[in-house]
Amino acid sequence: MQKFVLLFVLVLFLMPRFAKASDKPLKNLALNKPYEITAAWPDDFFHQTESDYKDSESRELTDGEFGSLRYQDSAWQSFLRQGGRTIVVDLGEVKTVNEITGHFLQFWEAGIYVPRFLDYYLSLDNERFAYMGQVETNVGPWNRKNQKEQFTLKDLNHQARYVKIQFPTDVFVFMDEIEVFGVDEILPGSLELQITEEKALEKLWEKSAILGPEALSARGYLPKGSAEAAGAEHIVLLYYAYPPAVDKGSWASFDFIPYVSYISEDSMPKDWLFDTILMLPQGATPSGNKLYATDPSHAATIDDWLWYVEETFLPERQVSALNKAVKTCGNLLQDQDHKVKVVLSLVSPSPFQNDFGPLEKGGESLNFNYQKVGDQKALENRLTAVKWLIDQLICGFEKADTDNLELIGLYWTPESIVYHQSPSDDEFVRKVSELVHEKGLKFFWIPFYGAAGSYDWRNFGFDAVMLQPNYVFSDTEEERVKAAATTANHLGMGIEMEKHWNDTSVERNKWRDYLNGGVKYGYMNALVGYYQSFNDLSRAAMTYNSRSLYYDSVYQFIKGKYKIPDQD
Repeated sequence: MQKFVLLFVLVLFLMPRFAKASDKPLKNLALNKPYEITAAWPDDFFHQTESDYKDSESRELTDGEFGSLRYQDSAWQSFLRQGGRTIVVDLGEVKTVNEITGHFLQFWEAGIYVPRFLDYYLSLDNERFAYMGQVETNVGPWNRKNQKEQFTLKDLNHQARYVKIQFPTDVFVFMDEIEVFGVDEILPGSLELQITEEKALEKLWEKSAILGPEALSARGYLPKGSAEAAGAEHIVLLYYAYPPAVDKGSWASFDFIPYVSYISEDSMPKDWLFDTILMLPQGATPSGNKLYATDPSHAATIDDWLWYVEETFLPERQVSALNKAVKTCGNLLQDQDHKVKVVLSLVSPSPFQNDFGPLEKGGESLNFNYQKVGDQKALENRLTAVKWLIDQLICGFEKADTDNLELIGLYWTPESIVYHQSPSDDEFVRKVSELVHEKGLKFFWIPFYGAAGSYDWRNFGFDAVMLQPNYVFSDTEEERVKAAATTANHLGMGIEMEKHWNDTSVERNKWRDYLNGGVKYGYMNALVGYYQSFNDLSRAAMTYNSRSLYYDSVYQFIKGKYKIPDQD
């Protein structure tokens, strides 16, 4: 009997698939058919980087050739970031479509991740498409085993000429083939496409990462002073808590004065400067662990978090010192009621941490590793830890000397949604945002250019987002500033200005491009963040050959008076 069952299963597996209402076997209708690939948010730099796996003559995805588990195999086609991809295959004429399959590679160590989902569409004319459904990954971008995954939408029986798939490209996505199974004719009983009305605009925005700007009208920059940002206009990033060099991580009141006020060359406050301070821990801890660790061996523990909270509220340092600086400047500027807004930072519990430690004496040590305790328990444990940290930061702020400060929000330090680290990172961030909002605070974020989650940032509960152009840190031209500004303007973001820790002519010219971009592309009136290394801007205020470029120009920019210098 067992042999009979095995034989029967084998026959079913080997027999050809058949179309509905027909005895004709299904064939791959896409074989050797032409197709078009479109990046949702095109970027020349990313496109050039992925060109090492260039599609020869736009045939590789339908040539019937499958790649091996080696990502160097030429059968693979590479897609890098840019939100997502749309692929449309032209079957040549209207046929009966029964099944659509996309083939992808998961190679975690190389940053090659299967897409989280595929959306499928059919059309008769390549203009009006009917949505057919979605297939989610079973492998997952967090899976460390090298393997291939097929995304197959089954149970179709529709008349169509054009087949479209869309999927997100969070980092690298490698694809080797798209197959469309059906028959070459319109079969009796096959279904005509039902083109539904466009979804509500907010529903479209939920998939802004893969739809791209052409499908969505621009929202405009997030304005400075907006309610979403709790009135913040210009936010400077100030790093602290750095055991390897304590002097670079400990802020006294006089260190803050050049930031909260615009000082003269003899260090006297002349006007207010940054209205909002974002306090960021450097990441290193006395134990040798890292608050932002991606390596399991350096994942932070409760002791590291306790140290971080203690550093934030040291007497006469950090937050208390900032308050004293505002008070001092208020007296000198005869504006004692002035308050500076503050954003404190939330560090993310590492999903690789197996033994974080207990949050209270005698409690259970928290495990954040989904491979050890399961996805749901790991999610609950991470949220428990974040809730504890939120309470510690708010309580510490309330107990400290902060009468000239206003806590307006919390900042999410990971610069992307890290789908490749855990199965529920998107849900995790959404629930963190709920915890922040329960405290009446705003949730701030500064993703890097092209980061996963940056194009659809509203899905995760963020209130105010500033986009990093990463121009000064990459081998890109000034076009990157324009591209970042265009993306931010379309998606309702602000922009981050970035000062490099180096100060050669290259970095100086790029800083000028950031300043000029505020005028040319309009983000001088948007919510703007200012990245610097340690206290670069205050040192520039006291340095003859740097003051004009890095300090006076920032003051003019903040006041909305900066103008692009005339070219000689």
